[in-house]
Amino acid sequence: MKKNNWLMPIVVAGLAIHTFNNKLFNVSKEKLRKRELTQKVYNWKFGTISYKKYGAGDPILLIHDTFSGSSSVEFDRLTHQLSKKYEVFCLDLLGYGFSERATITYTAYLYVQLVNDFINEIIAKDNVSVITSGNSHIFALMCSQQENYLIKKLIMINPGDLRLISMNPTKRDHALKYLLELPFIGTTLYNLIHCRSNFNNLFSKSKNSNMMSFYVDQFYHNAHFENSNARYPFASYVTNYLNLDIREILKESNMSLYIISGESRDFDYRIVHKQYTDYNPSIECEVIKKASDFPHLENPFATYDILQLFLQD
Repeated sequence: MKKNNWLMPIVVAGLAIHTFNNKLFNVSKEKLRKRELTQKVYNWKFGTISYKKYGAGDPILLIHDTFSGSSSVEFDRLTHQLSKKYEVFCLDLLGYGFSERATITYTAYLYVQLVNDFINEIIAKDNVSVITSGNSHIFALMCSQQENYLIKKLIMINPGDLRLISMNPTKRDHALKYLLELPFIGTTLYNLIHCRSNFNNLFSKSKNSNMMSFYVDQFYHNAHFENSNARYPFASYVTNYLNLDIREILKESNMSLYIISGESRDFDYRIVHKQYTDYNPSIECEVIKKASDFPHLENPFATYDILQLFLQD
């Protein structure tokens, strides 16, 4: 019997972790339930997609970033102003926000299909203006290359470093992805990584910590919404499956391209601007002062003023 004394503590610890994981996902579901009721649903071929629609006029599609916790909530402080002049569509990508967490491998090409199908089937208009956050500009650029009439303008808020977003998955990435997708181990690792303190750190550079505390809560609960399947898009994200080399696409693009950067963003905005304009000198760049990784949340009025300039025909 003594040889099995180690077994009981392991079983108890495993049950405790399992209970904690389930409780965390259930609490997040309750926290976001009221917000979920206001969403529209697009029954896409790979899963249900949640989105919101505001206003009337020329169409604008807003696409959030791809790190865990991100969703259409990123654009909450812009949609009201934009909807006064435009028809605004605010999308939750598959695996994020209130959209379905499909148990699949998430790739850049998957989201290219989503953007293409969403514009064709839901917006149902050509020459859409698209505003992206973080690395989601990859999907819009690739979509515009496949069907160049769909998107007429692309405004990229804090686009990623071209060297990093061009990296392909390695053998080590494949192994890590497998580990992160395991039911018990993957879920536990996911919840440890996505603790509230890490989301606090995400917004720590913001000049308006009181306002951003609301978004810390929103991002935290979005990361744990629905069920443990949230580990699937996260596993694909951290192992470079959402990456794509867009340098030649940038070079050949005939679209109107713009960049808006937070002055204190994670990468030096001057380096990022140079990377993009080296491939396409016609790209116009602007900087938002008193903003870092989320200028559209931290300084929405300055961001809106620049968007107005870029959106004018």
